[in-house]
Amino acid sequence: MNGWVVVYSGNIVEADLLKCLLDGEGVLSRLENENIGMIAPYLSPAGAGVKLAVDAADLERARPIVEDYIRNKSRRLHEA
Repeated sequence: MNGWVVVYSGNIVEADLLKCLLDGEGVLSRLENENIGMIAPYLSPAGAGVKLAVDAADLERARPIVEDYIRNKSRRLHEA
C-alpha cells in the first residue's frame, strides 16, 4: 500500500491530540483540513471536518492507537 489513509475525522482539538499520540509512538501522521477546522469549524458538519491520516505503511501500527483513543476519548479529554 502507498499513500495516506484517513483514520479519524473530528474537530481540530481531538484530531491534534490523536496526532500527538500517534507521533509519540513513531507513527507518521498528518492533519488534513486543519486550517478550516481552526478558522471556521462551524463550516464543517458537527465540527468533523479535520481529518487525520497516517502513512499506509503505518496503518497496522496506528489502528490500535486510534481504536483505544476512540474508546477512551471522553476520559482523556476530561483528564487533560
